[in-house]
Amino acid sequence: MSQSQKKIGHGAAFLGGMGVISKVFGLIYTIACTWILQAEGMAAYMTAFPVYTFLLALSSAGLPVAISKMVAERIALNDYYAAHKVFQRALKYMLIVGFIASALMMSLCGPIANVLKRPEAQLTILALGPSLFFVALISAYRGYFQGMMRMAPTAISQIIEQIVKLAVGLLLAYWWNKSGVIYGAAGAIFGITISEVIAFLYMLILYRKSKSAIRFKIRRSIRTNLRHNIGKEMFALALPVIIGACAMPIVQNADTAIINNTLNSMDSVVLLGKTVLVNADVVKSLYGLVGYVNPIANMPSVLSMALAMSLVPAISSSYVLKDMSGVSGKSGLGLKYSLLVGLPSAIGLYFLATPIIHLLYSFKDPLGLNLSNIAGTLLATIAPGVLFLSILQTMTGILQGLGKTMVPVINLFVGIVVKIALSIVLIRMPEINIQGAFIGTTACYGVAAILDVACVIKYAKTRLNPLDNIIKPILASAAMGLILYLVMLETTAGGYSRLLVVGLILLGVVSYAVFIFLFGAINRDDMEYIPGGKRITTLMTRLHIWKAR
Repeated sequence: MSQSQKKIGHGAAFLGGMGVISKVFGLIYTIACTWILQAEGMAAYMTAFPVYTFLLALSSAGLPVAISKMVAERIALNDYYAAHKVFQRALKYMLIVGFIASALMMSLCGPIANVLKRPEAQLTILALGPSLFFVALISAYRGYFQGMMRMAPTAISQIIEQIVKLAVGLLLAYWWNKSGVIYGAAGAIFGITISEVIAFLYMLILYRKSKSAIRFKIRRSIRTNLRHNIGKEMFALALPVIIGACAMPIVQNADTAIINNTLNSMDSVVLLGKTVLVNADVVKSLYGLVGYVNPIANMPSVLSMALAMSLVPAISSSYVLKDMSGVSGKSGLGLKYSLLVGLPSAIGLYFLATPIIHLLYSFKDPLGLNLSNIAGTLLATIAPGVLFLSILQTMTGILQGLGKTMVPVINLFVGIVVKIALSIVLIRMPEINIQGAFIGTTACYGVAAILDVACVIKYAKTRLNPLDNIIKPILASAAMGLILYLVMLETTAGGYSRLLVVGLILLGVVSYAVFIFLFGAINRDDMEYIPGGKRITTLMTRLHIWKAR
């Protein structure tokens, strides 16, 4: 097993582990915000994010991938000078574009809020605007370090973001909420902006501390023709990624308009088998549930995103050295790991959707809509999308590493067309209503993921062992799901106590951990990719689950 392959696993494991911690902080933050702001405030809170993510994608989404790929290729050829030139060029670009993006979001906050039919969200859009400038700069530093296969700076900066956001955002939300939920939502949002400022300062200090080592490598660097046309190459790599990254924010903004406009045009909807007359308060409450469901559904994606970020420079290095055997092996590994993450997450969230909602959130429900159970239904609806998103992110990383940056963009746009069509049709059905948006999202990820897998097999010549890479992960996840289902039949008839829900989650985690070893979904070779894997190998050998070598 090559050192490069080990770096994929170790980098993804570290980034994924820290990412999980970061997501936990983020989930705590979102839960606390829902307690403070409730559904009305969360509607204003959530409206700001599709606008933010669109401008962020437009200004900086493609650069970390482009930087990571370009830096990795140059380092693979021992041209550290050219690798550093990539970073310097990107930083200048991000400085200009980040400033423009921030200025646009802040100056147009009123018209944007009115177009989205959420005039009360003007203040939250304004409060989030300055963070675009700092996130753009941070992305340049992250891409440079990732290209050197240094995942710690990205992971630690994410933790810093979450801790500062948690402390400052909740404090501001609590104080400003006394003046009204709209001000409370703006306070929560402004905490995010402050967190990005602190994360940028961390990246700047870390880079300055690393500068002497970087200069030493530059002095010993060889010369390649990759020192020329850096700007042109960067733009060519980044543009397709930017287009793809802009796609989902556009859809999220479209979702906001589709959900609000469609529901407002309806006389009634059916919620949990009960017909409810539609008014502005009902629409606001239903749309606010997006802010409750999405953070939970997106939680597992941090692991697949970490794997994708590790795969881009690793596959780029093999590809530039014309090591197609390495590309094939790494892409097969990526598919296997995406299934190991996505399958149990999707099954667990499907069965535990409503219990998790009851565990995490406290709903004020003045309209008597039973919002907690509606949110549980929405989470169960999007649960299969968690699997597809895991595969989609990982395959996108592989294709980007191969330089096929436009391929996943085209595949994603096909999925988006499916999503928009389904959302428009399904939301109009009173029996489905807002659930149609989540069905559309699941279909979008599913279509794009299937197309991406087919393209990875084509371009990377991926070697797949159906038993090890696909069947065993499915069997382990299915066994875990069966255990959860049987236990829930016997224990949840009387409701969902917090202790019971925590127990069910732990049961799912522990049973899956057992089954992946019993079914051989993870084997001795996989342990070489995981920090601490040698200890697990020793334990499994002593238990006679694996044979001694």
